[in-house]
Amino acid sequence: MKLRVIQWNIHLNSLAEETKEFLAAKIGTGQTLVCLEEVTPRRFRYLVTSLRPTSSCFSLNLHQPGGNEAKGGKLGVAMLGFGLKVGFPKLLGRCAFPERTLSARIEVTTGHFRVVAFHSLTSSNHQEHKPKNFALIADYLRRNRKKIDFLCCDANGPRHDSMDPAKLEFSPKYDKGEVKKAALILGAEKVHDLTDSYVDYLRSKGEVVTRDPLAVSYKTGTQGQKHGERRYDYIMHSPKWRVVQCAYPYDESVATHSDHSAVIADFELE
Repeated sequence: MKLRVIQWNIHLNSLAEETKEFLAAKIGTGQTLVCLEEVTPRRFRYLVTSLRPTSSCFSLNLHQPGGNEAKGGKLGVAMLGFGLKVGFPKLLGRCAFPERTLSARIEVTTGHFRVVAFHSLTSSNHQEHKPKNFALIADYLRRNRKKIDFLCCDANGPRHDSMDPAKLEFSPKYDKGEVKKAALILGAEKVHDLTDSYVDYLRSKGEVVTRDPLAVSYKTGTQGQKHGERRYDYIMHSPKWRVVQCAYPYDESVATHSDHSAVIADFELE
């Protein structure tokens, strides 16, 4: 069985038509799962109406933001399934912003499995809440490690990228533990069975990449400042699957006025 997975933080100010056209061009002819962050209710309705997925779910349908919440509390995570069924959605409810998380059971031709998607908090806005959220997400991944086949996220890290998980570096500013909480998800101390799909793809081709980042998915800084290139966006997969292609189409992605690259990966069931 073949499956395409697309992970993308589309950004609240991205252009609706361009976002739809990008996704329409990238959706595979077979079974495809699309995981999106920074999705407004209006943008979710537009994408469902225009792309016509087989099924879908949206975190803000499970957690309605209050009228006095800031703009960030009104952005959710969406999953769109094409040729497959997205069902039994739930939030990782113990997190500080549960609407920035989504877990769903995916039914495909060979059975079913669970996918988790999340949008990390930023250190600049949420300080010590960021590592706490990583710890809570890691707890969920550990408890459900035998059920989860894919993890999709904008992790807002690491600050140093590497093919070797032990060499990943995470910001220490608000994470005072001996093991950084993000490392429980992305690093050598991970508490789940999933692996970085892009790194697995490079290894499958016999490539050893030493540049930092391995691929560009985000550029830090503001206008007039020097921009730092980062790989903040991930697809991770279980050993049940073999990654046959994984790409970061950065230029195409940011042309929609998103500030993140999509991650697009094709898998075959082992």
